[in-house]
Amino acid sequence: MKIRVWDIPTRLFHWMLVAAYAGAFFSSGNEWLIEYHTIAGYIAMGLVAFRVLWGFTGSRYSRFGDFVKGFGTVRSFIRETLRLKPPRYLGHNPAVGWVVVFLLVLTIVIVTTGIVTYGGEENRGIWAGVFTFEAASTAKAVHLVLADIAIAAIIAHICAALFHDFVLKENIILSMITGTKEDPESWSERVEHLKPEEAPSAARLAVWIVVTILGGLALIYLPPEGKGEFTGREAVQVADGSGSVVMVKPDPVWKDECATSCHSAFHPTLLPEASWDKIMSTLDDHFGDNVSLDSATRDRILKYLVASSAERSTTEASRKILYSMPKSGVPLRITDLPYWVKKHEEIKEEVYKRKSVVSKSNCVACHPGAEAGSFEDKDIRVPKE
Repeated sequence: MKIRVWDIPTRLFHWMLVAAYAGAFFSSGNEWLIEYHTIAGYIAMGLVAFRVLWGFTGSRYSRFGDFVKGFGTVRSFIRETLRLKPPRYLGHNPAVGWVVVFLLVLTIVIVTTGIVTYGGEENRGIWAGVFTFEAASTAKAVHLVLADIAIAAIIAHICAALFHDFVLKENIILSMITGTKEDPESWSERVEHLKPEEAPSAARLAVWIVVTILGGLALIYLPPEGKGEFTGREAVQVADGSGSVVMVKPDPVWKDECATSCHSAFHPTLLPEASWDKIMSTLDDHFGDNVSLDSATRDRILKYLVASSAERSTTEASRKILYSMPKSGVPLRITDLPYWVKKHEEIKEEVYKRKSVVSKSNCVACHPGAEAGSFEDKDIRVPKE
């Protein structure tokens, strides 16, 4: 006889959390999929919040009081399990009960560190600008370590399910789909008379593994919305003198004098204020050329450069540039900055010699939004020739 063990909310939570973790994992290695990665994290956090509440208000087998047991009970269960004679529980057994609690807490911490990283390092999301770059760097390190721990915990969880299937002859994965399990009497009778050929098949396990891998590959290559074209943003967000965030469009005089007549545009968010001060005060020897301007034009351009300098910018590139800069000295060449060098270290020299690129200073060749201060990874397009 079948007994209803897992209610619908618990089953939906379980499989939706599986999907959220899968989505987060398979989108974690590609900057172009960071939006999907973030969405998966927020979904996981919402699911965990629900599960915590449901652990106190849900049906019998969903409540923490049913499966979170003391250390003595857990130790006894593990001891009997090692003897391959574990007692059967309709709900979670004492060991898995603590694994459930551990995964819930782990998910909360993983998502929290992800939010700090997304807001402080990427400078995106509803928490953009709230956290410092230093805090985001620390959070990212913790986030990566905990993600590995989560994978290990999930593998252990799956192994426990397989143990139930092959040793206890009880398909608990199926029970999390149907919500039902055999009553103790029926299960005991079936197991006692079970023939070897009726045991779960290893081939079935292999099929599920293949399906899971194929699903993961599909997630990896699923293109995010807007990947193919630059967003077309014309302004960047900067902090003004009062600390308020405002949008600043490229100054037409700067664009005419610096981004058209002389060379490609170097957006002011790529260098700190001290660098722009020094550059604009030595225009008579501007990297070997005399590009002097009248004082009114020079002052106007300098004002724009300072207002949009890296210290005031809220972009990810600006934060990482500042964080990588040496403590002493005033950098003048963007392509010499530590962050720029590291970010482009995998680009071969022959790429810079292509007709559409010419040199390392031609930012717009690969970054269509360079003149507007947009250097998003998903917009990068390296020319083929």
